[in-house]
Amino acid sequence: MAVQRKFPFMAGDRSPRAALAGGLRRDSAWSHVPLSIARAFLEMVYPPTCTLCGGALVDPGAIEMCDACIDAVRGKCRHWCRRCGMPMEPMRLGEPTCNRCLKQKLPFAEVVVLGRYEGAMREAVIAGKKFIHEPLMMALGGLLGEQIASRMDSIPEIVTFVPSHWRRRLGRGTVPAATLAKQVGRVLGRPVHAATRCVRGTTKQGKLVADQRAANILNAFALRRRYHPNGHSYLLIDDVMTTGSTMCEVTRVLLAAGATRVCVAATARGVGKN
Repeated sequence: MAVQRKFPFMAGDRSPRAALAGGLRRDSAWSHVPLSIARAFLEMVYPPTCTLCGGALVDPGAIEMCDACIDAVRGKCRHWCRRCGMPMEPMRLGEPTCNRCLKQKLPFAEVVVLGRYEGAMREAVIAGKKFIHEPLMMALGGLLGEQIASRMDSIPEIVTFVPSHWRRRLGRGTVPAATLAKQVGRVLGRPVHAATRCVRGTTKQGKLVADQRAANILNAFALRRRYHPNGHSYLLIDDVMTTGSTMCEVTRVLLAAGATRVCVAATARGVGKN
């Protein structure tokens, strides 16, 4: 079943159900109502709908997305290199790594991705960067958590995320990677720590070619003040992974500060030339 390319949530304002759902998490009249009662009332007045296509959910579960949209964001590729996250070549499907990453020196130990950065996945990720579409990013985070649980042999002890510069946070009203990390932590039963911070503004990686991206984010991240990895292993989360430069830079910060192992995961993998 194909998913419409122009999704209903692109219209603008949040739906009444989404607005009330947000009230459950913030300091409002709804926040003082027991969650079980508030959610039951919410679902009775505003039945659950798919956060991507807006269709009714016949059997709503923990992830508010219909089966058709889940298939759409996952795409056709089901085999990914565990070392660099790129689609596996047919002749290497039985092996853990691909030909592309054999000569690369990557600081992280393992990669898990949910789908390609194209089609429904691309539109979902772009929309999820805005605060009003946070429920959509939460749904993607739940799917990513399930993907990690099924693909990763040894789940790291702590979940963290790629931080955003304060100016970018101010413009968006949300940190997509942090939203994803919270959902991943919930699915995996792992604590979520804001371990690193962005210390300077950078150009959006999507506007740069591959050779420029590493230089763009060089020394852009640092460990948060008074935070110590203390010999723990980390699962680093971001919304999109393209060249891997950002993931590599944050991973190096964590390893240099004493992390024993860093694995990374992203909802979408860019597979283009840049």
